[in-house]
Amino acid sequence: MQKKWMKFLLTAVLTLSVTALTGCGGTQKGSSSPQETTAAAEKETAQDESTDTKDTKDAENKGSATEGTGRQNGTVYPLTVTDGLGDEVTIEAEPERVISLSPANTEILFALDAGTMIKGRTDYCSYPAEAADVPSIGTYTSPNTELIISMEPDVIFASDYMDDSIREQVEAAGAKVVVFSANSVESVLDAILQAGKILNLNENAQALVDSMNADLEDLQTDIADKKGTRSVFVDIGSYYSAGPGSLLADMLDKIGATNIAADPGEAYPQLSVESIIEKDPDVYISLYTTAEELKETSGLNDLDCIKNDKITYYEALSNEADMIQRPGPRVVEGMELLAEQIYEK
Repeated sequence: MQKKWMKFLLTAVLTLSVTALTGCGGTQKGSSSPQETTAAAEKETAQDESTDTKDTKDAENKGSATEGTGRQNGTVYPLTVTDGLGDEVTIEAEPERVISLSPANTEILFALDAGTMIKGRTDYCSYPAEAADVPSIGTYTSPNTELIISMEPDVIFASDYMDDSIREQVEAAGAKVVVFSANSVESVLDAILQAGKILNLNENAQALVDSMNADLEDLQTDIADKKGTRSVFVDIGSYYSAGPGSLLADMLDKIGATNIAADPGEAYPQLSVESIIEKDPDVYISLYTTAEELKETSGLNDLDCIKNDKITYYEALSNEADMIQRPGPRVVEGMELLAEQIYEK
């Protein structure tokens, strides 16, 4: 509960600054003459051959229809999964209509080529551009429950911001709720694979994860000689930052940056100005305060990183800010962005 409250608080801070083959009908047969029986037998044989040919073509067409859609290794339903909150959720049949209650989940669904399945999304689902064509159900902290239910979703992909009372209402209406709660790059990859399994898009999910892992490996190779050489403070608003157990902290760790907010042992610690000055970061990344404002902040303006313009400011809700915060398919791109600002600036 404390984690959910803290995430809600941080979201509020940032906001203020702005998913039968046709059966062969049996031939009714009655009494008949030998000639009629022979003719009927020949006709039945021809029908059987025709049906066999049709079934074969249907199977071939079904196979080719699944190629390229990520369904070669099909999911078997009913499917029971354990979501990010540790809850078991049983999906009875392949979903056709889904709703996304977080920007990251929307990105995952579109990256899996499941965009046409999304019937609702939040106001903040800004990527990709196609998301704008999907009707909004409000914010992810206060969605329109009646509207969600009217959309008759099979599955709702939510985040741990979802209020328990809203979950109870949509589940009572027949929707399945799957929560993704990512606090590491690995858990983002796991969420993508789980979404692929739920939607019977396993091949697409595996291909996406493989691509992300390859990009991450390339990134780590490129910066291998720079790891551990720079310290950084990431200000996500009012000097709150990313501590142990948060996705952003894991991203910083994987690129070898020294995170000055790693000590307190909290996922989202709030550092004092005095603490930031004492730790003297080499780079200051801000998602809230502009570089100009930092230069006018007493105490902080004495930091070398501030005086030497080792400051990177990303406006809240900007594309860059989203990439380094959203637990979705662009998380490695976010790490590349962080590495560039930390090691090259």
